[in-house]
Amino acid sequence: MSKKDRWKKIRRKIKYPILVFYIRIFMFTLRFIPRRPLLAYHAMWARFAFKMLRKERTKTINNLTEIFGHEKTPKEIWRMAQDVFVNQTINFTDYIATAHYTKLSQFKFFDIVGEENLKQEYEKGKGVICLLSHTGAWEFSAILPPLMGYTTSAVSRSLPNQAIDKLIVEARERRGMKNITRGGGYKVLLEHINKGDCFIIMIDQDTKTKGVFVDFFGKKAFTPLGAAILAKKTGAPVVPMFMHRTPENRYVFTIQPAIPYVETGDDEVDFQYNTQQYTTSIENFIRQHPTQWVWMHERWKTTEEQVEKYSSDKKIVVEKIK
Repeated sequence: MSKKDRWKKIRRKIKYPILVFYIRIFMFTLRFIPRRPLLAYHAMWARFAFKMLRKERTKTINNLTEIFGHEKTPKEIWRMAQDVFVNQTINFTDYIATAHYTKLSQFKFFDIVGEENLKQEYEKGKGVICLLSHTGAWEFSAILPPLMGYTTSAVSRSLPNQAIDKLIVEARERRGMKNITRGGGYKVLLEHINKGDCFIIMIDQDTKTKGVFVDFFGKKAFTPLGAAILAKKTGAPVVPMFMHRTPENRYVFTIQPAIPYVETGDDEVDFQYNTQQYTTSIENFIRQHPTQWVWMHERWKTTEEQVEKYSSDKKIVVEKIK
């Protein structure tokens, strides 16, 4: 290790604990600020950030224009993009400010719709694949099932900063979430589902995992196959669950009926078809609440041409199923 690398490692060891300390202080302080002025203040800063963060603002506007430009004016797109920033900021603020909440009764600003759809599938004992999306306060979406009394597991990828990673995992585990570290945990994951657990999964972002191209808002989007593969291997139903924030700053957690897994005997065809069904359910919900999804994400970044060219390259770990 070079002298430069050694110093970098030393600086990290000093910097990260200090950073986590200030994060904890920030989280603790937010507990004592009334929710209404806190959210209003952070919404103001979100609008300021929207003006200042040119790169993220441009990506958001471009994506919204690509999808809604035929029905919205540039001025309307601009307002939608700004609302995206405000919604994401308020969602994050609420999540941080309530990090000490460990009981569902503490969340006075939540409404749950369709719990019977989860309950009837959970009681079958085959496990439930909870299909979430980055809509609304998605971190709340992940911790609500365990708070509602359903044994729940989720896979997370460890962050480079172990102290911050520990902070995030602790916040989830305090609310009943069983955390499974990504990498080498696939067998453990299957065991949890086969025991009847709810399993949290998201497939609405472009990632370097095994996937297929499906239609998302009329464009080909490379989409993880995880939900379809797990449904096939375990027989667990896939139940879509989505969160959105109302103008009154309440959160509505909507649990939809399970999406039946369609089998034809051809796994490749089945994975493609079922992943499309899951993606369509996500798209339909986003269309109802378009400013609550993370439009700054480069959802259509991976192209079919890239996958054809680099599928054997370790830089892009993907598999295209034709």
